[in-house]
Amino acid sequence: MLTTRRAILSLILASTCASACASTGAKRHALRAASDLANPPFAWVDEMGLPRGRDVEMMQTLARALGRTLTWERMEFDLLLEACEHGEVDLVCATLGATPERAQRVRLSRPYYATTLEVVVPDQVGAVTSLAELAGRRVLASPGTTSERALQRLLPHSKPVVRSKSADAPAERPAALFASGAIDAAIMDGPAARALVANSGGRLKLLTPSLEREDYVLALPRSQHGLQAELDRELERLEKSGELERLNRAFGL
Repeated sequence: MLTTRRAILSLILASTCASACASTGAKRHALRAASDLANPPFAWVDEMGLPRGRDVEMMQTLARALGRTLTWERMEFDLLLEACEHGEVDLVCATLGATPERAQRVRLSRPYYATTLEVVVPDQVGAVTSLAELAGRRVLASPGTTSERALQRLLPHSKPVVRSKSADAPAERPAALFASGAIDAAIMDGPAARALVANSGGRLKLLTPSLEREDYVLALPRSQHGLQAELDRELERLEKSGELERLNRAFGL
């Protein structure tokens, strides 16, 4: 059962149903969004147990536009697409990068955030200075992510170190793995990579050039054609109105 690795309680955001619901006299069921809620500033859980972040606010806006309440179901990142495939949630919103492989399994929305995959390395004498030098080196990636996909495709001669994206143990976090010498490099989404470097006290740096472009999308079950069309329409509206960029600025992106 997928539920064995999920949070015990679903996290619920009280979004007011839009007037469209009241006018029709029919209530549409809550929009069930799945995420690991473990990637600030896009999504995290605050001290009160409530979802917060850039993507959380975006989803609240989308739910209101669709006349739906919004609930969050928290689960491990590597379970998200499986839950989506089985129709156990309406969508996944978890800084999910668009890939051809994922598009075979689920529906993908239009992109809502553009970034890059970056390689983080120590900033010291004798450290890696190019992608070619990663051959034979220990490179960290999270399972089931575009980072792991890029590691397999673009750095086939490196030594993969695959660790859970949501690992709670401090010793398993990228900064600690670098400090202990357990890894020589890490592949990460641009925002997370830049934050790691900024908080490293000058001990880490980004390898140039970037590994590749990445577009964040929402994932939906294959049966949700209508919902995908609604979300794509609203995401396009938010992009044209500047609302997506406002959210990016509000969360330092």
